[in-house]
Amino acid sequence: MRNHRIRLAGPWEAQLIETDGQPVGEVIRCQLPFTLSESRGAAGVLLNRGFHCPTGIDGTTTLRIVLQVSEMPHTVLINGTNIVECAASLDAEFAFDVTGRLTEFNLLSVLCRSSNHESPATLNIVWLEILGEPTAIIPDVSGSFQ
Repeated sequence: MRNHRIRLAGPWEAQLIETDGQPVGEVIRCQLPFTLSESRGAAGVLLNRGFHCPTGIDGTTTLRIVLQVSEMPHTVLINGTNIVECAASLDAEFAFDVTGRLTEFNLLSVLCRSSNHESPATLNIVWLEILGEPTAIIPDVSGSFQ
């Protein structure tokens, strides 16, 4: 299996969060990118999105959730389990290993709190990354590599 990305575009559900961690207001449907300035003065926002587990996954497959976000999220949950400790980052992309953690249907929750009010945090793009076992590159009959 080759590497593959499944974009978790939308719709997402957003819930404003107060400083004590309690939700406030109604749950709203939203699309990415989502900027915390849209949170209207709340301490943060909890963004949720459900998705199905891809088919064809086996023991050699590594799965990661990748967030392209302006600053590290406060909390990232997959099916209620905190996965922030699984993070690896490069520039504004944070990758979370979810290998062996997915079920038939999954809930991804991302809690963002902006530490810089002049430049609020923005969750731009989220995807599920499927990293298969590397495949050998073999030339075809004409000697070309595909």
